[in-house]
Amino acid sequence: MRFLFTAKFVRFTLGFAIAVLAAAAPAAEPKLAEDPEALLQRIRSKMVEYLSQLPNYTCHEVINRLIRRANSSSFDHRDQVELEVAFMGNREFFAQPGATHFEEQPIQKMVPGGTISTGAFGSSANALFSREGAVFKYAGQSKKEGHVTFRYDFQMPEERSGFLVTHDSAQGIVPYKGSFWVDAETLDLVRLELKADHIPAYIGVRVVEESMTYKVMRIRNSDFLLPRDSQVAAFDSSGNYSLNMISLERCKEFAGQSVVTYDTPTGEPSAERQAPQR
Repeated sequence: MRFLFTAKFVRFTLGFAIAVLAAAAPAAEPKLAEDPEALLQRIRSKMVEYLSQLPNYTCHEVINRLIRRANSSSFDHRDQVELEVAFMGNREFFAQPGATHFEEQPIQKMVPGGTISTGAFGSSANALFSREGAVFKYAGQSKKEGHVTFRYDFQMPEERSGFLVTHDSAQGIVPYKGSFWVDAETLDLVRLELKADHIPAYIGVRVVEESMTYKVMRIRNSDFLLPRDSQVAAFDSSGNYSLNMISLERCKEFAGQSVVTYDTPTGEPSAERQAPQR
């Protein structure tokens, strides 16, 4: 059994939180000082600036994969997957640890069967902030991850989505919805959440949820934004629950020998032809 969730322009992971209501009535929310649409454009411009720096970097990605079977109440640790990841041309490329170049090949060819996803390095955020298609709605100010934040909710329709869900031999592009939070002072992205729950029954996956918590990292003379941690959760039609816990570490500038190749084995279709991408 295999799940693959691909977001060529966006990656998101959804964690689960329990909201606890305070006993005292909340203080009145400060009035937004500018039009929500103008604020959104400033946020998107800042994200595009951060994303433009990512092609200069690679990171080591560690994915711990867990599964809870339908007849069980506990998780089993399936395995740990380690890959090198680079973000170029609005896409993520992967290589085995220690490799000197990144090849254009689907990630599912590089890892054992099971739930796997793309988007943690930059393609998820790129799909949301750099591309047109999502419908945004300002949702007010809130406290998130220790920050005072502005929150926006969004919906990505199927016709504009590139979120590909693959389960065994079935696959399909699906719509999704979610929210993001940015720091009220810096407008840096704090958290991004996404949920896809309108998935055709023939695919065999009922829900995919993703979340990412972000931080600004300083490498050499540049700041760039990457997830501090991220998760991908999936529920299949049989009641099995898969969870990927993802971290990025050892981020560095491209070395001189680090190149991206686009070699495709003779007679095989390219990744773009094998599956539609966002």
